[in-house]
This record gives sequence, structure tokens and C-alpha cells, in this order.
Amino acid sequence: MQPTTPSQPAGQPETTSGATAGATWSARHIGGPNHVLSVRTGAELVAAITDFARSQGIRGGAVRGIGAVSRATLLFRDPIELTYVDREFDEQMEIAGLQGNISVRGDETLVHIHTTLGRSDYSAIAGHLKEAWIRGAGEFFITVAAHPLEKALDADLGLNIFTL
Repeated sequence: MQPTTPSQPAGQPETTSGATAGATWSARHIGGPNHVLSVRTGAELVAAITDFARSQGIRGGAVRGIGAVSRATLLFRDPIELTYVDREFDEQMEIAGLQGNISVRGDETLVHIHTTLGRSDYSAIAGHLKEAWIRGAGEFFITVAAHPLEKALDADLGLNIFTL
């Protein structure tokens, strides 16, 4: 396999337009550390972003985007019990805001996303995104960090946090 450059991501053939594609996404390097990612309708969002990051050899970065989903599972952290409480929402919703990071723990790619989802009654729900299925557009920007962002388990918090 050839080494990764900004114009030729690891493990992906480059077209003349700089576009790459996976089973559930298509992407383009748009200059500097930036990529635009489109996740296909019916695809699970967190898995698609994780697959994109792995295929491009991204070991650190930021994610932001918009779109729409037909179903999502959000998590809320209980700071006393050190556990997550999850809740599934099975309805069409707009991704009003989505931000997160890409990091690694050893060889494992970690995608950590928080989102705000707008409902048809114009109310909003928010939390840590466990999973969501795109229905409509799924448009995301990935900014790759110059150095890997590594995480390790903090036993007191029960969370993977950056090792800086």
C-alpha cells in the first residue's frame, strides 16, 4: 500500500476529482486538513464516520455537520453511577447541530459525537449520539488534526479521555 498523502488517503483509490467512497459514504478532500463527507440514506451515521476515518488513516480530528435521521439513540451520562442512560427516538428528525472528535485508543478508532436533533413539533433533544440512521441528507465536515489524538480510560471517571 502506498503512503497516505492529503490527496491520496490510505486504502482508497483516488479519482481525478480527489473523491473516495465507502459502502455507506462518499467523500472529497477539499484542501488542507479538510474533507467533506456525505453519508447515504439508510446508513448508520456513527459507523459511517468511523469507517471513513479508518479508511483514510485519520487518527485525530474534528467532526461537524447537518442532515436528517429517521431514528437515533442518545445517551446521557449519569455522573453518580458513572453509566450512560440511553433512549431511542424513532421519528424523522433534523440534525440541527452535530459536533465531535475522532481519536484513537491503541489501534481502535474512536468517534465521539454530541448532537441536537429537531423534532416535527419544533422541540429539540440533545445528547451523546450512540447511533442514528440517515434519512435524507447527511453532510459532514472532517478536519484532520496534525497529530494523533490519543485517549485512555480514566478509571475515576469511567471515560476515555485525551492523553495530553
